[in-house]
Amino acid sequence: MQSQEFEKWLGDFQQLRLPLWSEFPDLDLYMDQVISEVNKRLSPLLDVKITKTMINSYVKMAIIERPEKKRYNRDHLAELIVVSIMKLVFPLDVIKQGISQSLANDTAGKAYDQFVRLFNAEIANINAQSTVNEFNLNEEPLNIVQKVAVKSVIYKLIGTKLVTLEEPVSIL
Repeated sequence: MQSQEFEKWLGDFQQLRLPLWSEFPDLDLYMDQVISEVNKRLSPLLDVKITKTMINSYVKMAIIERPEKKRYNRDHLAELIVVSIMKLVFPLDVIKQGISQSLANDTAGKAYDQFVRLFNAEIANINAQSTVNEFNLNEEPLNIVQKVAVKSVIYKLIGTKLVTLEEPVSIL
């Protein structure tokens, strides 16, 4: 019984997708609108909701950009989604470094879309045959970090679901 519940959950989980940059509203938003937008995008994936306090804390810690005249844009939405996902497995100072490195190489839109494409592909192919190490050392270090981070988050979410089932599930 529980195995069927997990299989259904995993099938639904594999259908989840993060939005691309172009799917964000192309206008500035106020705090309440940002919270609503981010939570709407993340609620199928995460149990934790982003709050005003969290956003203010991320701004004070310079993890996300300071809003301009209390208005937030696509950069903020992207940063909040990445931070919300990555904090499942990394401390905030590591996330801050990763975001800084990503933005040093690309625009916010390109860096975010690269992360989202990687995340969406990994979640869709969670049951595909794979090798333990799907990167090579000739890749850019940032690409390797992103691959490892995405896998870590996805496997943590799956492991958490398995633990919350009433009976142990054999996935072998």
